[in-house]
Amino acid sequence: MDYESIEYNRYRWNRMLLNGFWCILIITILLEGMYLTITKEPFLAFITNYMLEPTILQLSLLLIAETAFRVLKGKYQDYIIILTSALLAFIIVYIHNSINYLLLALFLPVMVSVFYFHPKKLIFALCNTMISLYVMYWTNDWMNEDITLVGLSTITVMFLSFSLIAWGILRRGRELMIYLKSYYESNQQLLVKTVWMDKLTKTDALTDLYNHMTFHEYFEELIKQHEDNDLPLQLAIFDIDNFKKVNDLFGHRAGDAVLQRVSELIRSKVSAHDFVARYGGEEFAILFTEKAKLEAFNLVEQIRLEVSQAPHELQQGRPVTVSVGFAEYESGEGKEHFFNRADQALYKAKNMGKNQTVIASGTLESQLA
Repeated sequence: MDYESIEYNRYRWNRMLLNGFWCILIITILLEGMYLTITKEPFLAFITNYMLEPTILQLSLLLIAETAFRVLKGKYQDYIIILTSALLAFIIVYIHNSINYLLLALFLPVMVSVFYFHPKKLIFALCNTMISLYVMYWTNDWMNEDITLVGLSTITVMFLSFSLIAWGILRRGRELMIYLKSYYESNQQLLVKTVWMDKLTKTDALTDLYNHMTFHEYFEELIKQHEDNDLPLQLAIFDIDNFKKVNDLFGHRAGDAVLQRVSELIRSKVSAHDFVARYGGEEFAILFTEKAKLEAFNLVEQIRLEVSQAPHELQQGRPVTVSVGFAEYESGEGKEHFFNRADQALYKAKNMGKNQTVIASGTLESQLA
């Protein structure tokens, strides 16, 4: 899975939660302002006790949280957010201790911890909630008088029950995460296998060039592009001279090494827009695209010369040569006619003494004369 993305989402969610705490501060100020119009408390006392002091406390807490959020990284940010939610809830409930139902706000850290799907963070949040509840009960006279020990026990059981539900949600979420991770990894493996199998069906195992079948698929597509867009297209068919003698004298292992070496030389010279395939046993084919006739022919000759000069270790350093048939596509002639012209040129090169390139078209011959 993309763990960098998960870390980024952690930061984004923590930022959103922290922004939510700022919204809580603004909402409490607005509610206190509304309550000011109906309260029986003295004006200055209400401003001081219910607006100014809690606002300063909450503002200081959020500024400290913002600083810690920027300084600390990773999982520590999660604990900062949970602790901030606990202190924020404590301040609100402590100031408004006469409103009993506000005690539910102490459960805020547990709710926040569910976002992280981590048991330790849920336990940390529950501890914060319990500490806040009991500290408030024993330090706040109003709450101590208003809530009995039985009521405190009931609230404790209620918080524990809610936490148990949160634990179930967390476990279910973690199961889904594990399933999604397993599903993602299996899909990745399937994709790799599919790509690998696709490569095996399209390429020759020995030379790693495209195979005969794939050559004809691309051949038809390139001819179609030529007919539609008038793009240049040339075909060169290479045949290793006297290849049977290589196998007879030095063995098939040496023959395989020759095929690999010749394919490497060809591949090193062509561009990314050209198409190279192992057409048959010792035959290779190149489809040149986006090249002028003379440029393609010169490249074929360069390949032929380098092949004739490259030594082969498994046949006592002796080089091999190749004969080449070369043709340029003429609009409207079709795939079969085009290939046959190049193949006939190759046959002619073989009969004329090998180790040479024969051009099927007379147009280019006149240019090179």
